[in-house]
Amino acid sequence: MKETVKRAIKYLKSYINLFVLNIILSLLSGIAVAAPAWIFQNVIDDVLIKKDERMLYLMCGAILGIYIIKGIVFYYRSLISETISSGIVFKIREELQAHLQTLSLKFYSNIGNGELIARFSNDIQRFKDLLLAFFSIILKSLTLMILLIRLFGLDWKLTLLSLVFIPLLSKIVRKFTKKLYKTGTKMQEEIANITSYLQESISGVRIIKAFAMEEKEKTQFGEINKKNYQAAIKNKKVSARVTPIIDLFNAISIILILIFGGKIVLNGLLTVGEFISFLIALGLMSDPIRTMGTMYNKIITNLSSVNRIFDLMDIEADIKEKENALELENVKGEIKIKGLSFAYEEKEGNVLNNINIDANLGEVVALVGKSGSGKTTLVNLIPRFYDIENGEILIDGHNIKDVTIKSLRKNIGIVPQDTFLFTGTIADNIAYGKENASEEEIKEAAKMANALEFINEFPNGLKTEVGERGNLLSGGQKQRVAIARAILKNPQILILDEATSALDTESERLVQDALDKLMKNKTTFVIAHRLSTIINADKIIVMEDGKILEVGNHKELLAKKAKYKELYEKQFGEEL
Repeated sequence: MKETVKRAIKYLKSYINLFVLNIILSLLSGIAVAAPAWIFQNVIDDVLIKKDERMLYLMCGAILGIYIIKGIVFYYRSLISETISSGIVFKIREELQAHLQTLSLKFYSNIGNGELIARFSNDIQRFKDLLLAFFSIILKSLTLMILLIRLFGLDWKLTLLSLVFIPLLSKIVRKFTKKLYKTGTKMQEEIANITSYLQESISGVRIIKAFAMEEKEKTQFGEINKKNYQAAIKNKKVSARVTPIIDLFNAISIILILIFGGKIVLNGLLTVGEFISFLIALGLMSDPIRTMGTMYNKIITNLSSVNRIFDLMDIEADIKEKENALELENVKGEIKIKGLSFAYEEKEGNVLNNINIDANLGEVVALVGKSGSGKTTLVNLIPRFYDIENGEILIDGHNIKDVTIKSLRKNIGIVPQDTFLFTGTIADNIAYGKENASEEEIKEAAKMANALEFINEFPNGLKTEVGERGNLLSGGQKQRVAIARAILKNPQILILDEATSALDTESERLVQDALDKLMKNKTTFVIAHRLSTIINADKIIVMEDGKILEVGNHKELLAKKAKYKELYEKQFGEEL
């Protein structure tokens, strides 16, 4: 917890000038809040008892001036507090987003989208709440300090009597602190579970409705929501005990002061105005003490959120560039995969074993085999979405671990089966892989992808919004936009992951024609579901259980009468 606090405070260094100004304004605010403890002594002793009318007007003017100053100070202090806290949150969001971009697909496979969204939204907002609570504690502690100066100035013995319970209160607060941190952490975990569940259920709403599983989802969400409710109540039970305990001790303290202070006044050691001033100062202390207790509880509760953010930022990227990594330039597209074996997790065993492939310039290499044979895993290793420990992948003789990740991926185009389009226009999505692409270049890419015809049918053409994940376009339309994106990028190496398997016959024809244009003179790896699409491939590699069973072209593999022939017959029958 201490390390988390130290790390959070480091972010204040960028705002040190504003932070110092905030403290100065907090001091002025504290003086304004405590001023009545001085003023009302004069009101009672000089105005009411001595009947000094001039002092009456002077005190009224002082009260008005104090409230004007207090209002101005409040405005600027609040603005500065918001500027610092929002600025720090802005910086953390940028750092966190940039850090997440460095993490591999392995990380994203092990954490839910909802969990990440929760940390970006809820946890970061709680970081801001923590900072504002911290500024509030500074303000209240300075106010408390000024009031204590007034109390000791009036009667130090009476002041010590009023503070007799503070050590006991501190011990009680420390006891609750540990419980609050624990319950606060649990509460944040449950909120993340809700966010994760909602994200998944909203994304899968069509499946839920198709299988009429609304009641099941309602029940499941109810259980998750109940856990969050229980965690929130448990946290509140702990935090809600602190304020009443503080108030009780304050009440006892005031009773003692009234008893002993009253005797001091009766003995003539304090004037009535001084005693009233003492009681006002003591009364004014209750708000800072209570607020500090509440804010301290909020800080402890929110520290768990801050810790979750830092935990995420501390995850090291498992794919790192070498120092002085080479820029992969003027790529021809010759790919060699040598002795490659790969496992997602060591304890789970290899999913690829001793893979050796040579793909020459401009060749089309097709990967076939049943689901789970390792095809997608293999092509995901070429752009270093995952790193290999055994074997190597060479592009034009360069080990992909020796080149910069950006230059590697810049020369590889990927058209997946499940096309992902970003919220925005068709033009935005086509130009995604090439910054500052001209409208003519975008149109030409769309034309080559057989997409321009359907794009021109939309009233807004290339400016047509595609919706979230491209849901305003059909499957075939989305796929052709994705192909146009790859055409505009114009990489020398292509990876096509079952790019036509989910399309109807007409869409498949248009997409396949676009793919043929895209693949021209490029080294291409194709994962094929429909074998009819890869009959003309230069090499067909048959995979099973992470191993290569057969290599050859269509005619050669049929002549072998082995696994490929078996797969082909299952799709097209006995006649070959």
